[in-house]
Amino acid sequence: MTEEVGKYRKELGFWHVVFLTLGAILGPAVAYVPVTVLALGGPAGLFSWPVALILIIPIALVYVELGAMWPRAGGVAYYPAKSHGPITGVLNGWAAFVGYSLAMPAVVAAIVEYGSYYVPQFYANGRLSIIGILVAIVATVTITLINTRRIRFMGNVNNAFTIIKIALVLIVSFVLLAFFHPSNFTRFGGFAPLGATGVFLAISATIFAYAGFRQPIDYAEEVHDPGKFLPRAIVASLLIVMLIYLIESLAFLGVIDWSKLGLSQNSWGSLTSLGYPYASAALVVGIGIIAVSAIIGVVIASYSDGIIYYGGAARVANTLARYDGYFPQPFARLDKRGIPIYSVILVLIISVVYLVLLPSFSSILGIFVDAVVFSYAPSAISLAVFRKKFPNENRPYKLPAYSVLAPIAFVVGGLLIYWSGWTAVWISMISVFVGLLFLTVYHRRSKISSNDLLSGIWLPIYMIVVLILSYTGSLGPLAKPIIPYPYDTVIFIVVALIFYYFGYYSGVKYTGKGTLDSEVV
Repeated sequence: MTEEVGKYRKELGFWHVVFLTLGAILGPAVAYVPVTVLALGGPAGLFSWPVALILIIPIALVYVELGAMWPRAGGVAYYPAKSHGPITGVLNGWAAFVGYSLAMPAVVAAIVEYGSYYVPQFYANGRLSIIGILVAIVATVTITLINTRRIRFMGNVNNAFTIIKIALVLIVSFVLLAFFHPSNFTRFGGFAPLGATGVFLAISATIFAYAGFRQPIDYAEEVHDPGKFLPRAIVASLLIVMLIYLIESLAFLGVIDWSKLGLSQNSWGSLTSLGYPYASAALVVGIGIIAVSAIIGVVIASYSDGIIYYGGAARVANTLARYDGYFPQPFARLDKRGIPIYSVILVLIISVVYLVLLPSFSSILGIFVDAVVFSYAPSAISLAVFRKKFPNENRPYKLPAYSVLAPIAFVVGGLLIYWSGWTAVWISMISVFVGLLFLTVYHRRSKISSNDLLSGIWLPIYMIVVLILSYTGSLGPLAKPIIPYPYDTVIFIVVALIFYYFGYYSGVKYTGKGTLDSEVV
């Protein structure tokens, strides 16, 4: 293993892990997705929250087993590299790094955009103004400073912010529920005005809202007892999040008044045009202080989200250098406080550059979400490979029925990419392919063998197939899709399962070292 100046400090307890999960999931999404599910599915969209939770649980439990078995800071960049070697490792690790890094400019842009509710000069013509960009950079710098302190400090700050934002979200929701009109369940075109297709689209939106559950895994090396804390904290947090989102959706549904919202009667899809939906809902019921609370809640939610993703990005960069050998070695170093300081600085630079180039939340959102979710799926295959190759390894938590749930996790991870639509898919895939350039750093040190190539080639082929299916499917750019809905989704599921087993047998046959650590801890 690379020599380090310091080492990660095990300072995070159970509640730190809980609030890392809650904080990462309840970011800017709290202001929009609970309303988006109604826009897509009408009142029936409420069912999308528990269904999406069921779909996301297998992916979450994959990471719980891996994180408890081999706790690694930035672990998402470690497991596929360990199981399949440099090609799969660099694509997956780079995707996570890009996604986490772009989360930062996205969330600070969201903060400033919401701030424009009070300071209109921050935002104009769909993008941040120059003063808005400067405010966003200042917010980024403050988040950077928090991430240069010891991990306990960052964890405590996140605990406080997460408690405050959950309290504000629930206060707003419960006040709106006091004005609930039960007839809203059926009087605007029925319970399912957009049919089964609308409910399906709502599920594809809600499943994205659970993104962030993996963040504690990337801090696992800093958790006191990851084998004990990670399983309980992550599962409990996902259940809490589902209840919060469900309450939010229900609260908004109950106060819908089309004319007061400035929308056409029964125009469910137009709900997505509301720039500040919960502030607008509060004004519908005539309580201005709740509108203020809604704005403050989203600003705090976005800020704490940024703190968590920033630290995750720095730890992934550290692992890409420290365990994988893909990044230059300075990024492998930890300072005396146990912080990957050079990686922290790298994330700051990337964040500022993207804020200048893409100064709006919506312009960055699709890229960072797709890059993050791309990195979800391969670890499901890694888990199955490790069960085969390391059967006696200590596993504080074991994914039950892994031979069934691991393929499901891989398929759901792939669907998350596919459902994001052609524009997000091709931009994110190109961004991920750029990561192959870092194989030159690895090759100078460890030399890429034919075994490395054979074990890793399945992932770039899978990426190309995803591009083709995305282009020809119902969410692609073609006016008349070659593969219409729902056949495109069915075909995608079949193709994903084929690649799951392709990847599994490639990993089982892999005889290389994969990572730079000398032993499995």
